[in-house]
Amino acid sequence: MSMSRLRRYGFWTLDAIKGGKIRRHYLDIKSKLEDGKVDIDREHQHQIRSLIEHAKKYTQFYRDIKGDNLKDLPIVTKVDFKNNFDLFQSKYYYNKPLHKMSTSGSTGTPFTVYQNMNKRRRTLADIIYFNELCDQRLGDRYVFFRVWTDKNKKSKLGRLLRNLVPVDILNLSDESLERIRNLLKRDRYIVSTLGYASTYEHLVKYLKKNGDNPSMFNIKSMVSSSEVLDMRAKQLIKEVVGCKIIDRYSNQENGIIAQTSDLSDIFMVNTASYYVELLKLDSDEEAEQGELGRIVVTDLFNYAMPMIRYDTGDLAIKYEQSTGSVRYLKSIQGRRVDTFYDTKGNKVTAHAWSVLMWKFDKLKQYQFIQDDEKHYTLKVSGANGIYTEDDFKKTIKEVVGEDADIDIQFVDTIPVLASGKFKKTICNYIPNSNGKEDKEYS
Repeated sequence: MSMSRLRRYGFWTLDAIKGGKIRRHYLDIKSKLEDGKVDIDREHQHQIRSLIEHAKKYTQFYRDIKGDNLKDLPIVTKVDFKNNFDLFQSKYYYNKPLHKMSTSGSTGTPFTVYQNMNKRRRTLADIIYFNELCDQRLGDRYVFFRVWTDKNKKSKLGRLLRNLVPVDILNLSDESLERIRNLLKRDRYIVSTLGYASTYEHLVKYLKKNGDNPSMFNIKSMVSSSEVLDMRAKQLIKEVVGCKIIDRYSNQENGIIAQTSDLSDIFMVNTASYYVELLKLDSDEEAEQGELGRIVVTDLFNYAMPMIRYDTGDLAIKYEQSTGSVRYLKSIQGRRVDTFYDTKGNKVTAHAWSVLMWKFDKLKQYQFIQDDEKHYTLKVSGANGIYTEDDFKKTIKEVVGEDADIDIQFVDTIPVLASGKFKKTICNYIPNSNGKEDKEYS
């Protein structure tokens, strides 16, 4: 028996000894997402009603809220949870075992959420199911690209049990990329990788520059989480590595919310575990088909700290005309703080900017910063002797306006955040605002 099969067998055996609770969640997810006979809208009505009843009975935040329908409840943000942490906690779970999930705070201050153990089991089952869609079975060897610190690094035993290969991406120099390249070629047991889009973009350009092709790798899938891969980057990965390229939309406080299929920009929402709304940018009305809106999530399984109508701060386009929970999303564009503004004050998403920058394919890194109404800074690494200031300024003005004041900075490297995420766009300016938006989604 291979080590992967042994790990898989051991996991499910232990789960069976404990009552098969994760297995039941896994089968439930599989049934709801694959069996067309399941009435998911009816399931959601029952689950939401139960969740609201619990929240009103056991939490101070929802105790005095009138109405029993989802639309009767307020939209809540990360700031609401931070400022009213105790009010969101369920008294029913006081002194009971809970699982603590914390964000890195890479786009603001750290954020902690408590989960009851049934929610934790649901999250594990979600991971197993969605990994299988990426051809990664439980126990398979995989690489996790991120910044590894004393806080998040796994013990040797933990890495062994998970079959995890941690790769630190704090410094993506050519030397680091060469080490990663050799690892992916040498270790033929590596089935999948998980990382940020910016990491993959650096890596695949390096692989292509060195003449690599799919016959040199044994990888079945590369999964981008927290950041969405540009379609051109996906096509380049397919050309060089020859594996599935999957985008996953997830967060620490909830779990896996949506995922694409291979070489797609359409996200299938995890309606088995979440009720997802897409609301207009300037109101709490439902977004129309094809309209950019705010992703609002109701976690159907976290009763320890109910997250009902939680505005994630992320944006997407509603792909289909639907009632009830959104089934499909397109072009998830990251946090609202990653958008910027043209010189007339119109909001522009970071996604539009990344598409235009692909023509500068010799760049190692770039970072676009808006400092004021019409002042922008572009930091570029690897551009000396290849591109001129005028090349970049012309492209930027196509996006933000001809009257823009643009500063081009040629640098050696651009540091990543503490989490390992790399922010391609940073907006330090908000038009006609008292700072509320920046603060709300920090």
